[in-house]
Amino acid sequence: MAESVERLTERLGGATQPGFRGRLLDKGLARGMIWRDGVMPPGAPAFPDSLTEDLLDYAHTVMNMALRLRSKDSEANLERPFLVAGEAIEAAVHRGADGHEGGFHRVSAAVAFHLARCSARAYSMLPTGAGATNLAPTESALVRLLRRKLDELHQLYASWLLDVEHSDDRIAERLRKDKDFDAADACGEVIVSAFMRALALFDHAITTGEGESVAAAKELLQRAAATAGDVHAVSHWWTTTLALHLLDELWGLSLHQQVPL
Repeated sequence: MAESVERLTERLGGATQPGFRGRLLDKGLARGMIWRDGVMPPGAPAFPDSLTEDLLDYAHTVMNMALRLRSKDSEANLERPFLVAGEAIEAAVHRGADGHEGGFHRVSAAVAFHLARCSARAYSMLPTGAGATNLAPTESALVRLLRRKLDELHQLYASWLLDVEHSDDRIAERLRKDKDFDAADACGEVIVSAFMRALALFDHAITTGEGESVAAAKELLQRAAATAGDVHAVSHWWTTTLALHLLDELWGLSLHQQVPL
């Protein structure tokens, strides 16, 4: 059963109160001030072994609720929930040990900070160097969008969409002939292609001011997120959902919406 706006607002208010869950966020921020590359200095206070996992679980729970509430009530004041989510992810991964999901978490934190209207903090969380080379295509696209690198974004989505390896015929052929390529892989390819088409539509909207292209992009991302949810593709669900809200926010801040004609 879907939660009401009132219930989501109540839950978010409780989850973002100072001191929630035994001051979990405070512990994460304190640890983040002193560790380097995931290593604590000699004589440092002892923090729970599960602190990183607890912070990430907390952050994504808060962010999920905030995104759901934003979908239901576009006027809701969600700056604090998104700020808390961003800070919790930042505390978990910033200066921590490198991991294979570090790029995903940094991109998630950057989007959270952006939705909290903290642009500088969003920019500071974006992966750089080696971390930027290990991103999934959808994560790379979000990084370029957040950095307003529209030329690079165009090159990225065009390269994907024009690559015959991602065509429907090629996907069908691989399903028939490649034993290591299964239905989950095919769904992933289709979701990424839908994601890239949505960004192409949004790029067109930013260039021309056509609101219809934004609406089409958002509808495409909604369908992609629904598909990802149906096949339990969690990372794809997150990136498509983050993109949906990011596009909505960026369009609202664009000159096409801000400057009266």
